[in-house]
Parts: sequence; C-alpha cells; structure tokens
Amino acid sequence: MLLHYFKIAIRNLSRQRLFTGINIFGLALSMSVCLIVLMRIKDDFSYDRFHPDADHTYRIITEVSNKEGNTFRLASSPLPLAPDLKANYPFIENTVRLYANGGKASNGKKELYINAAFTEPSFFEVFGFRLESGDPHSALSAPNSIILTKRTAANFFGSINPIGQTLSMGKLGNYQVTGVLRDPPGKSHIDFEAYASMSTVAGLEKNGGLPAALDHWENPMVGYTYVVLRKNTHSGQLSRALKQVAERLMKKFNVTAKQVPGFDIQSLSKISPGEELGNSIGRGGNIGKTMAEIAIAFVILLSACFNYTNLSIARSLSRAKEVGIRKVNGARRSQLFGQFITESVFIALLSLGLAYVFLVIMRDYAPFSEELIPSDVPLDRSLAGLFLLFSLFTGLLAGALPAWALSGFRPVQVLKNLSTLKLFGGSAFRKGLIIAQFTLSLVIIIFTMTFKKQFSYMVNADYGFNKDNLLTIPLQGADYRLLSDKIAHISGVALVSASSDNLGGSASGTTSVKAMLTGTPIRMNFYDADSGFITNMQLKLLAGNTFHSGATTGTETEVIINENARRILQIPTTAEAIGKTILLEDSLPLVITGVLQDFHFQSFESPITPLLLRNRSQAFSLLNVRTVSSVNTATFVPALVKAWKGINPFQPFKYSWFREEFYARHSAVGTSSFLSYLAAMTVTLACMGLLGMVVYTTETRKKEIGIRKVMGAGVAAILSLLTRNFLKLIVIAGLIALPIGLICGQLFLHIFAARVEMGFGILAGSFIGMLALALCTISFQIYRVAITNPVESLRTE
Repeated sequence: MLLHYFKIAIRNLSRQRLFTGINIFGLALSMSVCLIVLMRIKDDFSYDRFHPDADHTYRIITEVSNKEGNTFRLASSPLPLAPDLKANYPFIENTVRLYANGGKASNGKKELYINAAFTEPSFFEVFGFRLESGDPHSALSAPNSIILTKRTAANFFGSINPIGQTLSMGKLGNYQVTGVLRDPPGKSHIDFEAYASMSTVAGLEKNGGLPAALDHWENPMVGYTYVVLRKNTHSGQLSRALKQVAERLMKKFNVTAKQVPGFDIQSLSKISPGEELGNSIGRGGNIGKTMAEIAIAFVILLSACFNYTNLSIARSLSRAKEVGIRKVNGARRSQLFGQFITESVFIALLSLGLAYVFLVIMRDYAPFSEELIPSDVPLDRSLAGLFLLFSLFTGLLAGALPAWALSGFRPVQVLKNLSTLKLFGGSAFRKGLIIAQFTLSLVIIIFTMTFKKQFSYMVNADYGFNKDNLLTIPLQGADYRLLSDKIAHISGVALVSASSDNLGGSASGTTSVKAMLTGTPIRMNFYDADSGFITNMQLKLLAGNTFHSGATTGTETEVIINENARRILQIPTTAEAIGKTILLEDSLPLVITGVLQDFHFQSFESPITPLLLRNRSQAFSLLNVRTVSSVNTATFVPALVKAWKGINPFQPFKYSWFREEFYARHSAVGTSSFLSYLAAMTVTLACMGLLGMVVYTTETRKKEIGIRKVMGAGVAAILSLLTRNFLKLIVIAGLIALPIGLICGQLFLHIFAARVEMGFGILAGSFIGMLALALCTISFQIYRVAITNPVESLRTE
C-alpha cells in the first residue's frame, strides 16, 4: 500500500511541477535554518556527558546582592567553601575546586598565553579525565606542578617528552610538567589548557603573587566548587547544608543575610545547556538561548508549512474530482488521508536533500558559518538520523491539515459544482496568515537594516586613534627593544611602539585606583604602553607628556590618565593633574605625567570610561608598526620576516593589519549575513504564501472574471479589482510591522553608548521594497487570468 502511495505521489508531483518546485524550495529554505538549530542543539546537549556519576555531582553557585538590592547568581564560589563542606558533612563523598588564573607561559624559547586553572588531585576522580602520561595520584599533589593538554604540550615542546620540563608563568612562578591530559571522550564545560596544583596557591598568596583568597569568604569570584554526594543522598541535604553555611557566616562576621553570599546547587548534567550565570567558564550553551532558537526555527518552519497548505488548497480544485471519483469507487477517507500525507512526506524528504545542500554551502562558504554553525559537530549517522526524523515531522506538520481537508470532500459536491467549494470556512484564516507572514518579514527587514547601519557606523566611526597603515606583530617572547630597533630601520616604517593589547577591544585589565590614602578605590581599565605609543596611535595629550623614560622592568613610577579618569578622581583641571600621585591596589604610588583627551578605546557598546596607560615592559605583548601609505607589501613583509628571524628564530612570524582585524572584530559580518539570509527567506516564504492565495483566488473566481469581461470590463479593470484586495493585506501588514520594527530597532540601538538614528529611510525603504516584491509576485498570475478568453471559463455553463 505504501509503495502504491509513493507511485501516485510521484505521478501527481511530476504533473504539477511548478507547485512541487515552490513547495520543495520553500520547505528547504526553512528547513536549512532548522538544520542549523538542530546542529546547535545537538552541540549544546553534548557537553558534560562523559563525567562519571554526573547525576550526583553538583556545582555550587553563589547568590550575591549589591547595595541597590539587586541579586546576581554566579557560577563561582568562595575557595574556603569546599573544605568546609567536606569537613562538616559526611554525606559528601568528594569535592574539587578550580581556581582560574591564566596568563603568559614560557619554556625559554616560546611564550604563549594559556588558559589555566589551579585544581586538586580529586580532579581526576570527580570529572573522569585521564592522563596520557604521568601519574594521576601524584601529578597535582606537589606545589608548582602542572599538567597540560596534548595540544598545549605540543605547542610548547613539539615532539619532545614534556614530562619534567619547566614552564615559567611570570609572577605565578615556575612549574614542572608532571602530566599530559588525554583527549576527553566528549565535550566538557571544563576546558582549560593547563591545570596547576592547588597546593601552590598558599605560597603565591604569601609572596604576593596572588591576592589572598584561600581563606577568604568575601570573594566569590575566583573559585569553582564541585561536590559529589554519596549514594542514596538527596540533593536537598546539600541545599540545607549550604543554608547552614550561610547562617554560620552571618554569625561569624556579625552581618545580615544580604551582606553574605547565599548558595545554591546546579547538577553537573544541567550546566550545559543551563541557566545563564555570571562569571561562567567554558563554552556550554544557555537554555534560554536554546529555547529561543527552537522557537524561531519553529515559527519559520510553520511559515513554510502554511505555504504548503496554501498551495495544496490552491491545487484542491484540480484534485477534488480525483477525490470524488476515488470515493465513488470505494476509497475510504483514511486511505485518501494516507495518500496525501505520503505526498507531503515525500516532498519533505526531497526538501531535506535540498536543505542539506543549503547547509553545506552555508557551512563551507557563507560568512556567518563560524559564528552560527558549530564547526566541530560532525555530520555523522546520529545527526543524519536526527535530520531524517525532523524531515518526517515536517512532512506530517505540513501535510496534516490539507490531507484532512482534501480527504473530506463529498463526492456529490465536488462532482456537481466546484465553484461552491469552500475550505477552512473561507479565506479569512488564510488572509490572516498572509498578514502575519508579511508582518514578520517586514519586522526582520527593519531590524536587519538597523543592525547593518549600526555596525557599519561602528566600523567606520572615528574612535579617536588612527587605524590606517598600522601593522600588529605579536612579540611571542621576543625582546621588544631589539625587535623595535631592527624594524624601525626597515624602509617603509614610520613609527614603532609596544603595548599590551590593541585599542578598540577589551582593555588589558582593570585595577583599583585611589587619589589619596583616604579616598575610595575605583576600578579603572588599563593598557601597558611604551613612550612612543601615544604618538604612534595619534592620541591627543591635553596636558603633560608621554612617559619620561623607557619602559621599566622594575617598579612603576609613572602613569597617564584620560580626562574621564581625571574627573572621576575629582582633579579640577588637566594642568593640576600633572605631578599628582595616585595609588594602585592601595600600595603602588604612581605620578601622573600626562592627561589624554577621551577616546573610544573599547567598543561603542560601552561609554568612555576611566583609563590608565601604564609603563611595564614585561606586560608588552605586541608591536604597533606604523607604515607609510605607499609601502610595498610584497617587499615589506619579507623584510619584517628577516628582522624577526634575527631576533626570535624559534617562533613563526605572525602579523595582521590593524584595520582588517578591527573590521573583523566590530563588523559582526557573520550575524549580519545570517540576518540578511533570514530576511530574504521570510520574504520569499511570504511571497510564496501570497502566490498560493492568488492562485486559489483566481481559480475560484474564473467564471466571475469571465462574466465581467463579457459585460465589458477591460484588462485594467480586472487587474485593479484583483490586485487591490491583495495589496490591502500588505498595507495592513505594514501598519502592524512598522511600529513593531521601530520599537525593536530602538531597543537594539540602546545597547550601544554611541549609536545611529534609525531614520525614516529605513522604515519607508523596507516597506516600499516589500510592497514591490509582493507586486512582482502576484502581477504575472493576475495578468494571466485577466487576459484569458472568457469563452474558456464560461463554455460549460
């Protein structure tokens, strides 16, 4: 029977090539987005699935309140919490802490930034990680021991056995490599590149390498606490224990409940996708975003399924007599329903093939692939099975309603007079869906145009420094003085400076600043820069000078601030700021030598905030090389490579043009391209739905049109009659969508401290463009009906 249904489906679809093509293309467009969402969902739910006893393992999260009474939930917790729980509650089988503290590491020949954390020997038991080499029982026991991932070990030591080798991590000291982690069997939200022994931390706190945190409950931002419960222990016991800990802290520090952190638990298996928490680690998904993606994909899929329904209704007039004859010959409604559902599923399977082609193109060639399509989700059998199930679901969703309607035709009605045939109580329902489709399309178009305008402005705006003809060279452990001197003598180089990071992104760090001993500490962003940085970046000094000496490797003595910092520090004028002393972290006095005019050193999402330029050569990570505008890159880059090899022959030469890197960081080209794809897709689906309604309407009004032409109506009058009703739907959609799009655009723009105005042009242009597309969609079909000879539609009367 099923084979028979497929044969009939193939014959019917081959006879109606236009409808079949429209249905397949429309479903494939929407399914391609749904396939991306399925890949992202599969990726989100693949985290933390290999950890042993995940259902009995919990991460402790912290609830803190600010002075305004707002509560924040953090993925981190105070470091003393784990020992306290282990000592006082016997139902806890094991605990482990992670203390994130990455930075630069060097093996003497190569310097790289690594994402590292301190942890304990129980790390292996709790999380199930295995060592490729080394002893898991002792690898993290001794102070100053460290284990590396295979990739990190290869980056530092190549094919050399890393066990016993030494890594230097600046103020965090030197570490002996005691193990190499085996690649985990799955993904985990715990994905540091190196793990150092927690027993190192106490010594670092004593010598000032790390701030005091091991015994300090007031800092919930540094540690991550995981607890394994014994068998047959309910999670409620752990919750009650955490409540008791909070009560003990209140008594110990003699404070109110709002002044001590509260604690909650989160199952290891529900971290990804899970609740969005502050201070999170890893790349796991957020359950809110996952549900939002599912909702968006479902709305788009429903839009495509509606088009299938609409086009099926339009074809119903040609299928009605077929249904009537089959019923007269004894076919039951269930058999006819099965036949139409089979056709729908068959079209969905064909659409899946085309959607997969779209997916591959988007994954391999589209500019938004890296941002939105997970690159590490293989197209394996499990994913193929998921796609196939989704295709069957799509076929059932799209075909159920038309199959139920078409199989319900009464033979007497359809064989006697098709003109009286009504489906779904007339056209009001379908008109409403057309309005909804075009409303959604116009809102997406308006939002996309606003998004593009804002990010175009962010890329091309004046940030207060010069982005042109600037080359960035990562130092990778090279001596910046020697390298600067060599590069400065290369033809085409105008200026060379060193800094800790490039402007225009995130600052290098933050520090506590006070104007005097009794002042209130203020957190301020900072960069480290040499004496040539201000001139090279073409920043404007309002008072004072750049650093008076070369970058110091010892104690800092000088600092440069921006105007915003001067105002925050309550220094009346720029001139009065010069020579004043400020304190960093309550202990480091620095003399202000210059005041900079405010400039955007961060993204336009943030307002201009207080900024310090510090002067520590050990913090420099890159060179800023300003070239002349006429430099010949074909000869210039090889000259840079030669200079690099003379200073640091063990490291490959790396460079990037600042403007290109700036554009990649601020243009959001991936998200912009995907929004454009969504806008084009929703408009296409809406136009297909409109086309289906036009076909249905013109088919049911053929005789009316024939009579009007016989009575003297011209082609222009017929065109006006038919077009007017459809344009009303577009205008109604516009009246609904324009205020919604305006609100959405304004809400989006208010994310940015510096933003564009939406303007009338975006709203008017979006609406006129959509109206023109709708006219193009319906004009040919209406014109074809309007010029039809009335004899053809009236000859059976």
